[in-house]
Amino acid sequence: MRKRVAFFVAFYLGLGGASLQALADEAHRMKPGETFSVSNKENPSTGYIWRIDSSASAGLDLLAITDGGHKAGKSLPGAPGTHSWTIRALKPGTATVQFVYQRPWEPAPAQTRRMVFEISP
Repeated sequence: MRKRVAFFVAFYLGLGGASLQALADEAHRMKPGETFSVSNKENPSTGYIWRIDSSASAGLDLLAITDGGHKAGKSLPGAPGTHSWTIRALKPGTATVQFVYQRPWEPAPAQTRRMVFEISP
């Protein structure tokens, strides 16, 4: 019985059934005035979109973030593309930006991406 349960758990996880996927923090060093580009693969035709979770982020006043929006990949219906942002360091300090890949009507994200920016002169 344990082997059967273990098989189904492994199968479920292998298919992405456990949808919450958190990636490790990504650390970046910047100087005021420098910019950094962020791109995440996205498929809004499935309802999933990337956004910044401001409640899980910190030090956003140290950054200027420009949302570049979704850019389509292949010109096929339902084909994935990318969502991009440009982040500019404004002043010294530490900022954390948490991106979430989520359907707006679902309570939890399918994936998160957390970036830490160390800004120093």
